Amino acid sequence: MALVLGAASYFAVLYRFQTYSQRNATSQTTWIVFSAIMFVLGVVLGWVASTSFLRTGTFMVLGVFAAHSVVIYLDTMEDPTNHNLLPFEFIIYFVLSSPAYLGVLMSRIVKRFSQ
Repeated sequence: MALVLGAASYFAVLYRFQTYSQRNATSQTTWIVFSAIMFVLGVVLGWVASTSFLRTGTFMVLGVFAAHSVVIYLDTMEDPTNHNLLPFEFIIYFVLSSPAYLGVLMSRIVKRFSQ
């Protein structure tokens, strides 16, 4: 479930079926909204999931990576020079989706102390 939610949030907030050049002009607000959504999804998943918080957060990040990999494949089929900073893109997406770990951890702490 975490994998699907991570990929869905990527497609809904960052990809939005825009062209490569349109996505390059993404505003800073969109990046912040994506990180906030990952945090909120982490809180929700941390509350309902039974796996460890690291596993839940990691699957959310892997969902973002999987979705971005599909987009990279489609973009490079159109123009092979797209994504020339490929390794850095995954570093950026890891940093942007890492609030999911904090969200899962915070909900687990609250859940533990509320019992």
